[in-house]
Order: sequence, then C-alpha cells, then structure tokens
Amino acid sequence: MTKINLWIEAARPKTLIAGASPVLIGAIIALKGGYFAKTTLVCTLLFSLFIQIGTNYANDYFDFIKGADTKDRKGPRRVTQAGLVTIKEIKIATCICFIIAAICSSHLIYVGGWMMAFIACLAIVLGVLYTAGPFSLAYMGLGDLFVFIFFGPVATSGTYFLQTRTLSKDVLIAGIAPGLLSMAILIVNNLRDIEEDKRACKKTTAVRFGKNFGAFQYLFSILFSGIIPLLLTGPNHPYVWLASLSVLPAIPLIIHVFQAETPLLFNTVLVNTGKLLMLYSLLFCIGWVL
Repeated sequence: MTKINLWIEAARPKTLIAGASPVLIGAIIALKGGYFAKTTLVCTLLFSLFIQIGTNYANDYFDFIKGADTKDRKGPRRVTQAGLVTIKEIKIATCICFIIAAICSSHLIYVGGWMMAFIACLAIVLGVLYTAGPFSLAYMGLGDLFVFIFFGPVATSGTYFLQTRTLSKDVLIAGIAPGLLSMAILIVNNLRDIEEDKRACKKTTAVRFGKNFGAFQYLFSILFSGIIPLLLTGPNHPYVWLASLSVLPAIPLIIHVFQAETPLLFNTVLVNTGKLLMLYSLLFCIGWVL
C-alpha cells in the first residue's frame, strides 16, 4: 500500500459525508432562493472536510498515545497504532489539514465577517481538543454533542449565511437531521469500542450509560431525522418529505444495533449509516428543488 493510500485510509473516507452533507443542504436551500456563490461554496466544503479529516488524524494520534487504540481494536485499523506512520508524520499531517482549513476560512471570513471568524476558529480548536488534552470532548462524553452541533445546524446555517448574508429558521431546522445522522455514525463507533474505551478511561456516552442507552440513542437519532423533512414540507417545498423515506432502509440497521452480540458486527452498521446520511442528503436536495 502506498503512502497516499495510507493517508486516505486514515482520513476515514466512508464517514466524510458527515462533513459534506450539511454544507450541501445549506447550499441547496440558498440556491432555491436564488443565491449561489461558487467560490464561497467550494471554500465552505473544503473547510468542513479538512476540519473533519484533521480531527480524524488527531484522533488517530491521541487515541493511540492515550491507550484507546490497541492491537485489540475491533474497528478499521488506525495507522498510528498499526505502526504504518510515525508519530512525527501523523502530527505533521494533522497540522497540514488544519492549516488548509484555516486558509479556506480566510475567504469565508472575508465574506461572512466576525461571526465566521469566530466559528472557524472554534471549529479548528475543538477539532484538536476533540481527543487532545486531559479534558478532551470525546473522553468526557461530549463528542456526540460536538458532532450534532457542528455537523448539523452550525454547518447548514453557516453555509446558508455565507451564500445569502441572512439566517433562516428553515435552515436551522434542516440542519438538525444531518447532525443527528452524523451523531448516529459516532454512536455506532462508540458502541463497537465500548470495552477498549472503558480501559482507556474514554467516557463516551456508551461507556457512561451503557449499550442499551447507546442503542436507543441511535434509534432516536434515525427516527427523529426522518421527522425533520415533514416539518419543512409545505406549499413552497411539497416534495421535501421524500427525505423521510431514508428511514426505511435504516430499519435493519436499528435491529442490528439492538441485537449485535460482537463488536465486529458494528463495522458494517457504521459504513451503512454513512450511506444512509448520503441517501438522506440526496433525497432532501432533490425534494427541496422539485
């Protein structure tokens, strides 16, 4: 395997839809309203994706040095733990990603002003602190909240604001669903790794409250995301309810989450939850413009 392929693997490409989805939803709502700034959209998408990739690289490093990633890991391999990259290399890669995100944010700050400057700086800082330091978000059980907020309402509303210079209640509501589905991806990850996380004192919600809580949390995230399009369906957008149909292929995933007896079974659910988010985003965008 080439070095490039290793870095692609470490970026966790099957979950990157979490960074793209809210941006696309915010952009399609703006487009329907007659607003489209191509350069701004490209910079917004790149900023979101490199924040996510940088956070993933940071996780790869910090979870290894904190003992959360070991040779007993049940999920996809982590390049630092597997010895495929050096500590120095993963640190440099993490820094490069956040620098690229910062460069992209310069245009967003120019367009959006101080509010975008605050959001961009906060996103980068929290991307690092997600697993870094003694009070990291993931290790205190705040990872779910971080993912929901920043890959949900913040990303959709921020994207819409950069296109239109206004905020909208509909966009804020629309952002709830991708936030919930992105959180669902993390929930599956935490359920799979619950035993390793316990040993590493990584107090995710699954560790704090148990597997049953995590399973019901996943169920809530999926079902409530299907309700959001119904709240937005109306005379101006009569077909946005189509996105609610994404709940149907999620039924087997929900059953697997409740019935899974071994951690390895969660890997397929995790990948398919990412695909579910992709399907939801596609149906929402189609429904909104019809």
